[in-house]
Amino acid sequence: MTGGMIETGIAIFVISTIFSMFGKGGGEFYLPIMITILTIPFYVAAGVSQFLIMIQSLSMVIIYSTKNKLLDWGLASILVLVVGIAAFLGAFFSEGIPPIYLKGTFALFLIASAIFMLINKNVKPKLGKFGVWHRKFSGDEYDINLFYILLPVFIAGFLAGMLGISGGGLIIPICVLLGGAPIRIAMGTNTFVVLVSTFSGFMGHLFKGGVDWRLILIFSIPVLFGSQIGSRMHTKVSEKFLKVGLVIILTVAAGWMIVKMFH
Repeated sequence: MTGGMIETGIAIFVISTIFSMFGKGGGEFYLPIMITILTIPFYVAAGVSQFLIMIQSLSMVIIYSTKNKLLDWGLASILVLVVGIAAFLGAFFSEGIPPIYLKGTFALFLIASAIFMLINKNVKPKLGKFGVWHRKFSGDEYDINLFYILLPVFIAGFLAGMLGISGGGLIIPICVLLGGAPIRIAMGTNTFVVLVSTFSGFMGHLFKGGVDWRLILIFSIPVLFGSQIGSRMHTKVSEKFLKVGLVIILTVAAGWMIVKMFH
C-alpha cells in the first residue's frame, strides 16, 4: 500500500474501535480522513464511507443484540423506517449540492447535541401522554416519546445520507434528549438503525456511480476488527463515561466538520 493507504487504514481501525464502543459508525471521521490523506473527491469518499459504516454496524449489531443485549428491536423497527427513507433520499439528491452547506448544517446539529448532553437537559416522557411508548426490554422498562423524535430523526437521516455518514452522532442524542431513552439502549439500538441507514444511503451512491470498490475492499478489514473490539468493550465502561465520551465525540466531529468546510 502506498500513497497514504497504510496511514488511512490504521486511522480507520482506531476510529472503528472507539466509535463501536458507543454504538456509532465512524462516518464523521472516515470521510474527512479519506479526503485529507488520500485526496479523493468528496462524493467518492462519501460512498466508501457509507459502505464502511455499513460493515461496521453489521458487526456491531451481532454483539449488541446477543452479547450486550442492548438492541431494542421494537424501537429499532420504527426508527429504521424513518431513517432508511431519509438516508436514501439524502444520498440520491446529494450530487450538485455544495459540501460546505451540508457540513456546516451538520456541525451545528452536532454542537447543539453536545451542549444538551453536557448539561443533561432532556425530556422526561410521561406515560399516557400522546406519543409516549412504554417499553419492556432486557429485564428493564423505560418510556420513549416517539412524537418528539420522528421528525428530528428523519432530518438527521437525510443529512447523513447526503454526507455519507451514519447519522448516529445525531440519532443517539435525539433518542436520549428528546425521546428520554436510556443511553445504553439508545446506543445499542442505534447499531441497527445505522446498518439500515448506511445500506440505504450506500445504494443511493451506488446508483449514482460514486463508489470505489478497491478502497472498500482494503478498508473493510480494519473496520471489522475494530468494530468487534469496541463493541465488546461497551459493557465494561460506566454510563458516565459513555455520556462524557459521546460529548467529546460530538464536539470533535463538529470541529472537524467546520475545519473541512474551508478545505
